[in-house]
Amino acid sequence: MQQLVSVIIPTYKGADKINSAVDSVLNQTYKNIEVIVVDDNGENEPEQLLTAEKMKKYETFENVKYLVHKKNINGSAARNTGIRASKGFYLGFLDDDDVFLPDKTQKQVDCFEKLPDDYAMIYGSFVEHMTENTDRIVKADNADNFLYRFLCNEIIACSSTIMIKRSVLDYVKEWDESFKRHQDLEFFARVACRCRVACISDVCIEKFKLDRNMPKGELYEQYRLHYLNKMKPIIEQFTEKEQKRLYNIHYTEIGKAYLKQKQLKKAMHWAFKTSNPAKALFLFVKDGMTFILRK
Repeated sequence: MQQLVSVIIPTYKGADKINSAVDSVLNQTYKNIEVIVVDDNGENEPEQLLTAEKMKKYETFENVKYLVHKKNINGSAARNTGIRASKGFYLGFLDDDDVFLPDKTQKQVDCFEKLPDDYAMIYGSFVEHMTENTDRIVKADNADNFLYRFLCNEIIACSSTIMIKRSVLDYVKEWDESFKRHQDLEFFARVACRCRVACISDVCIEKFKLDRNMPKGELYEQYRLHYLNKMKPIIEQFTEKEQKRLYNIHYTEIGKAYLKQKQLKKAMHWAFKTSNPAKALFLFVKDGMTFILRK
């Protein structure tokens, strides 16, 4: 018998995309699926009313639930609301502006069934549609040493590509609701601390990179430092050399966020926070030229 898979879709200001997201789950080749849409716009807000109108399409679907938060909280809270309302042996997550490819669920369930029991999360490749009308494929082809490589941004695993065993929540608990951004990175790291992680190389979702997903300088700094602070107990498990490299990578990313806003003084500040400012400045120039060419 097929195990039930629950797919949780948090939505905020996504009424124009929500039908595509839900339909992509209902059109999976794997059929024992329930879909839980959690509306985080806030009850009776204009975007919530628009989303509710779009969700009327599924009123007769027994395997589709539509839940509404009384007020806007955040994506982590929406995912937790979905988890509590779900019944699946496996859990998947889908952002409201992404879509599953038809065999995403079947391939990940098949992969789980071939793995030892200590594997609790599987992620996959995805195609990202950029705002500059270009596409890129982000490959998931090696999950070795997942935790450290993931913390160093060498492995990209977005929330829409993953599937987890429900049982993992017994010890990693739910998503951290203190996060407004990077909540998926924090959750994945906690899972990887306790369980083994696998990947499938197949492209399993289409991801649409939208302007609403891009925090600017000060906000990016705030969100990234909150993430690093939460990750500190995990980061301290690594050697001093590994920790230094990890922080260099994240400080450079904060500097790049300021560079894109042309806040050169703050970008330089973060370059000199690293242990190798020359390398950070080189990456700033390289990233800045790429940004200019895309424009």
